[in-house]
Amino acid sequence: MKWRGSEKIGRGVRGVIFLDPYGMEVSWATVKAIADTEALDCWYFFPLSGLYRNAPRDPTKLSSGKQASLDRVLGATDWRERWYDHKNTSRDMFEDADQAIRRADVDAIERYVKERLQTAFKGAVLDPVRLHHKNGPPLASLFFAVSNPSPPAVALATRMASHILSSGRSSQTRSR
Repeated sequence: MKWRGSEKIGRGVRGVIFLDPYGMEVSWATVKAIADTEALDCWYFFPLSGLYRNAPRDPTKLSSGKQASLDRVLGATDWRERWYDHKNTSRDMFEDADQAIRRADVDAIERYVKERLQTAFKGAVLDPVRLHHKNGPPLASLFFAVSNPSPPAVALATRMASHILSSGRSSQTRSR
C-alpha cells in the first residue's frame, strides 16, 4: 500500500509519528495531512518559544513575515484577534491610531495551539507537557493527538500516551 499523504490509510493500519521541527518548520498542512489519515497518532514537540518569539508583545514588531510564519504554522489567522487587544485611540482631532498589545501569555497561546490541534485530530488531543530552557523560559510543548475517532482506538492511544505524559510531568517537578 502506498500513502500519498492526502487520504485515509486504510482499515486496520495504525502508526505513530513524532514531529520535532527545527523552529517553526512544520506547516499546518502537514499536521492536517497526518490527522486526515485517521491512522497516524502524533507526538508533536510544538515550538512554543518560536511561536512566542514571533508574536511580540509590541505589535509594531509583528512584521508581515512573522504574521505569515504564524499563519502557516497555526493554519489560521484568528490568533490576531485572540492574542491582541486592538484599541482605536485618537492622537489628535485629525488622526486616529490603531494600537494593539499582546494580551495572550504562554498559557493562552498553548491553549490556542491545543484548540487548533483539536480541529484536525478527531480522536483526542491530550494536555501537553511544557518543557523549559535551562534558565526557565518555555521551550516547547509536547502534545499527543489521536487521529482515529473510534472510541476503542482513542481509549488505547490515550491510555498509553497519558502514562508517558504523566511521567514527563513528574520529571519536570523533581529537584535536580
